[in-house]
Amino acid sequence: MGAADGARIILPARASALVDARRFVDEHARRAGFFDLARDEISLAVTEAVSNAIRHGSPAGEADTVELGVQVEDPRLIVTVRDHGGPITPPKPSLPDPAAFAEHGRGLFLMQQLMDEVQFSRDDGTVVRLTKIRQT
Repeated sequence: MGAADGARIILPARASALVDARRFVDEHARRAGFFDLARDEISLAVTEAVSNAIRHGSPAGEADTVELGVQVEDPRLIVTVRDHGGPITPPKPSLPDPAAFAEHGRGLFLMQQLMDEVQFSRDDGTVVRLTKIRQT
């Protein structure tokens, strides 16, 4: 396994930051050798994670921040999203009932389907760790 390479940014807790989050992670995924399809999957999972952090993990609203980190541990890309919210309940790996989640509620499920590993933890807020393994 190659040497680890990582970076992080602090984003404002507002929807306009999603563009910066996707751009930041995509650049690291591209440099790490991920192809277009995998980068699209990573981008969608990161969009869901950051969107959830903004919506549910920012008690101070737009005055709050979300930390986004990227670590490359070849062949893995590990993305962490850290917010200031309370704990969440990780979803079961089955598709949520569409009637119960008309507009929201599929993001955690999507993250689990798009990434190779998804972990949730607490560290002065909620931390979502998304791992994608580069196919050779």
